Amino acid sequence: MLLLFTIGDERYGIEANQVLEIWPLLPLKPMNRTPDYIAGLASCRKQLIPVVDISKLYINKPVESRISTRIILTKVKDLSGAEYVFGIAAEHVTDTINIEDQVVASIGVKSEGGGLIGQEVLVNDQLIQKINVAELLPMDLYNQLFCHDD
Repeated sequence: MLLLFTIGDERYGIEANQVLEIWPLLPLKPMNRTPDYIAGLASCRKQLIPVVDISKLYINKPVESRISTRIILTKVKDLSGAEYVFGIAAEHVTDTINIEDQVVASIGVKSEGGGLIGQEVLVNDQLIQKINVAELLPMDLYNQLFCHDD
């Protein structure tokens, strides 16, 4: 199952098992000295979550504030096993699709932002690009975004 969204005119998806929650687009606190695709920090239920603007990361155009613009909460593990929760601001977060019986082709191309683009899924003659959340951000950025309690 993929949670679908758009970047520009293209459809993308994140596997549903990588999604923790979906939040409305909240006001974000800017973060200093981070790449411009880091939209800021969201505060919800006593949590501070860094938010990546996926549109800014992939096509250098910030997400637009729309009714369907959401923050997709996800988490990744680093090589040491530490878990990081972050948000992905994306537009047109409205649909899911079951890809179990669909044609999936791996292209394995790295994006300029450092993330592995993932696989293409062909659904009703439409290509949907899967996003690999674990490789969305460059690894050195995790230390900058997340505090370690030692």
